[in-house]
Amino acid sequence: MVARWHTVKISVLIIALAMLDLIFTLLGVWSVEGETRNWVLSFEALTLILLSCNCLIIRQVISQHQYAHTYRLLANLVVFSLMFCLAGDVVNFNLAQNYFQHSAVVKHDYLADSVWFFMPGYLFLFLACWRFLGYSGTQVVYFVVAMLITSLLALFSYLNMHLPGSGWYVTLLTGGYAIVIAQAALLGLCLLISSDIPKTPRIFLALGMILATVADALIGQFWIFGNEGQGYYPQIRAINWAIYITSQAIVIHLPLVAITQAQTSSRTSAAEAGLAK
Repeated sequence: MVARWHTVKISVLIIALAMLDLIFTLLGVWSVEGETRNWVLSFEALTLILLSCNCLIIRQVISQHQYAHTYRLLANLVVFSLMFCLAGDVVNFNLAQNYFQHSAVVKHDYLADSVWFFMPGYLFLFLACWRFLGYSGTQVVYFVVAMLITSLLALFSYLNMHLPGSGWYVTLLTGGYAIVIAQAALLGLCLLISSDIPKTPRIFLALGMILATVADALIGQFWIFGNEGQGYYPQIRAINWAIYITSQAIVIHLPLVAITQAQTSSRTSAAEAGLAK
């Protein structure tokens, strides 16, 4: 229990650092453009290192638990998810400062390159959520229908913000990713309405998943295609960063929530067995 509480405190610190980054950017203390660029990137890199360390600590806590054999895969999926996403973050840092690589319309088209990492990263997270929810029978049918509806809404939203002349590479990658990342919000809602999960953890997990969709929606609307392809940069980058980091700092706790759920169910079953006697 003590170890779990420490991971929560570390996540709170990570979120605080992301908010500090946002405040400094909006106040003009530093910027990813200009002389303070290296300070910003170094600060954000340290935030990512802290995030990855916390995720690994959570995995270690799971491995030492009595239910380790059941939830080790869940913890590994979350770790794999974060590792891929961290690689995507490095691409989005645009260390070489290359612009208009794939067309003359979208300035920050390196964001499309990061999809190669974020796509599998979030798919690992979705798989972890799916195992956690444990849907079967008619629940699977309802989820598939909801997923198709979510995909159509995401596609409609993407087409509304897409700029002609963006190029097939940017269009295919960002369009496909828009459909995929929209499912994070759907899974968040599924977690929220799941009565099998303790109330407070499921609210936070749902928030983390929904924020993942919000963060990438902001990228598409205001960073990739916003301002006629120039992007509202660097302010939108800082806003996205704060929301994205908050999301990641929350969702890495999914394995611990699963353990808590198992313990709660075990105690409930024991209590019911005692009353039956």
